[in-house]
Formats: sequence, structure tokens, C-alpha cells
Amino acid sequence: MTERTFHFNGQHWLLGQRTYIMGILNITPDSFSDGGRYLFPKSALKQAETLISGGVDMVDIGGESTRPGHQPVAADEEWRRIAPILGEMKRRWPEIPISVDTQKAIVAEWAIAEGADVINDIQGGIADPEMIPVVAKSQAGYILMFNRATPFLPGQVNLDEMVNTLKNQVAHALSLGLAGNRILIDPGVGFAYGVEDNWTVLKRLAMFSGIAGGVLVGPSRKRFLGAVTGALPQDRDWATAAVASIAAGQGMDVVRVHEVSGIRQALLAADRWWRHE
Repeated sequence: MTERTFHFNGQHWLLGQRTYIMGILNITPDSFSDGGRYLFPKSALKQAETLISGGVDMVDIGGESTRPGHQPVAADEEWRRIAPILGEMKRRWPEIPISVDTQKAIVAEWAIAEGADVINDIQGGIADPEMIPVVAKSQAGYILMFNRATPFLPGQVNLDEMVNTLKNQVAHALSLGLAGNRILIDPGVGFAYGVEDNWTVLKRLAMFSGIAGGVLVGPSRKRFLGAVTGALPQDRDWATAAVASIAAGQGMDVVRVHEVSGIRQALLAADRWWRHE
């Protein structure tokens, strides 16, 4: 089997041996699960410490909510929220890679200059055509998510279209100088298709393997889990752990989650079952 790696900012992850965990740190007043809880530096850094003590592999800092109906945030305000947390985390925990969740090239540029290791772009470079050139000229990694301007109608999600779109976006990124081993793709669970269609995508995650360096899946606390369990967003971590284990079983490389400690235990067991003889 060919060795796969994800490269970012002079570091790399060896993929295929285990499932890596990206922990979510929302510095926003309006995120669907934890909006407002970590808006101020003291609470944000305390949550970062919780993620790190739980065994996170990377922390993903976001300064703009992307929940349905969210209000867009100006770049200056987004950066005002992110900058102090990014800087202080780099000082306190230099060994922990940090991703910044943004759709804006200028925020990505500022973040990379301040030490961000990865840029997580839910628009895959479509919303801001300068995004991929900004990342390409750095050493940062890039997470390229599938997102559709017009969501699929419920029951009409087209996996072949998703795969082809992602292949085209990755080819475009490569043409702009971004190496394939610096790219993770994300099939966009919870975005651009109906609630029940998430299960269709989850059943066929293996279709997304091989498009770039690796695959990230972000199911954490999302509405399709609430539709099954009836639980409120903050009570969906058990269901998230189940889906993270499903993703591990299909060879996915990274899961993006709010709660780390329990999900890490679930993934240790899932990886032992699926990835070792």
C-alpha cells in the first residue's frame, strides 16, 4: 500500500494508521451548538485546554458561524475574534497544530502569518478566488470542503457529482501550486443536501478516498443526528462518536468534533477493529 501523508507547515501526519481528531473551538456568538460560550479569551483558552487534555491532534479555530441562517462577519471582526486565541495558543501549546476555519483569503493570510498550520475553507476556494493562491504560497495545509451554491433537493444528493466537483476543485488547486499532500477534502456532511441524505453520503464515504491527500469528515452534533436521536445539539456527542466510528471504518483520516475525550476512546476502539489485523 502506498504511504499517504498530510503535510502542513513543516509537519506531517502519516495517514491510514489511525483516525486523527480535529477539535472545534468556535469564537462566535451564534454557532448552532456552543455559540457565545467561548467568545472571550479566558473561556476560549480554557476550552482549548480541555480539547488538548482530551487528546486532540489539531484545534480548529473559527470566528464566523456557518450554521444555517448565519449572519456574515466582516474580515476585520472575524480576525479580531481569532487573533488573540491563535497567538496565545501558539505561545502556550506550540506542539499543537492549529487550523483556522475561514472563507476569506485575507483572514487566511493573516492567520498563516501568525502561525496557523492549516486553513479550513467550507467553500473550497469558490467564495474567494484568492484563497487557494494565498495558501499555495505558504506552507500551510488546506481543507477543501464540498459545498453547493444551490443545495441538492432532499433525496436528490448526487454522489458522482460530489466526487467530480471535488476532483475538479483539487485539480484547480494543484494548477495553482498547492501540492496534493497538503490537501484534505471534506464531503461537507450537514451542508448542501437534505437531512436524510447525510446517511446516503456516510454510507459511501469510501468514494471520496484518493481525490487528495486524505479525507476529513465533520459530523459533530449536526441536525441529522438530532433527527435520529431527538437530542439537542449539546447532547449529540454519543451519536457523533458513532458516526466518527463509521467514518473510521471506511478509512477516513480525520474527524472534526466538539468533544474530544470520549470520541477519542471510541476511535481507539474503532481503529483497533478496522485498521489492525
